[in-house]
Amino acid sequence: GAGIVPISHTRDTAGPMARSVADVRLLDSAMAGRPSALDRRAPERLRLGVPRAQFYGDLEPAVSAEAGRALDLLANSGIELAELCLPGLAALNAEVGFPVALFEFARDLPRYFVENGIALSMRDVLDGIGSADVKAIFGAQIGENGVPEEAYLHAVNAARPKLQMAYDACFEKVDAMIFPTSPISARPIGDDETVELNGKRAPTFETYIRNTDPGSNAGVPGISLPVGLTPDGLPVGMELDGPAGSDEKLLAIAERIAEIVGFSARPAV
Repeated sequence: GAGIVPISHTRDTAGPMARSVADVRLLDSAMAGRPSALDRRAPERLRLGVPRAQFYGDLEPAVSAEAGRALDLLANSGIELAELCLPGLAALNAEVGFPVALFEFARDLPRYFVENGIALSMRDVLDGIGSADVKAIFGAQIGENGVPEEAYLHAVNAARPKLQMAYDACFEKVDAMIFPTSPISARPIGDDETVELNGKRAPTFETYIRNTDPGSNAGVPGISLPVGLTPDGLPVGMELDGPAGSDEKLLAIAERIAEIVGFSARPAV
């Protein structure tokens, strides 16, 4: 959208962060340029999909515990939880994610600089990046080692439509899907390149985006809700994804879920 420094015109989306779902609904209304739909309610018979095989594996134990507690609260409140499966999701998502974002980034950002009279080169931006993992990803796109055009065209013309079809098929069965926003809670500054997850070191960036990346690539709306804290006082979130174009309905569903979970604590400062 206008006014946002671009990374990828296919994927860039303005996502508000607020203290409540009601506030997110107001911000969403303002950004979308449509009247507020605060009077919209979630369906009385709400059915949520639980994609365990794709999004619930290899979680930090505290995240797994809080996710399970949240699901129990929802089930006990009368919400139907349905097991959901998206076979081949990880491989299909890999064909879309980085090829689209990095190919467009290497072109969209320089164009933004030119159009806005900003005297920066991509090398200037690279030199100013402080995070090691982001710097490595960024640097790989400068010069001849960037994402080839063939991979990008395959991603947008073949892989992404297949990913979107997989999501469409899932949402024929459920109103939304629910899963842990991230497999792990926050880690200290310094774990920029790798983090420890269940006794193994894993790439930091890929680990944190593992669950939210597919929906982003498919272009479906999503919202993360705080549901609990780890024993160390770090926040745990659950993501709700809905069908493409169902933003207002998903926000209404999210408000109902937030009321049921009833989480209002704040992490220790």
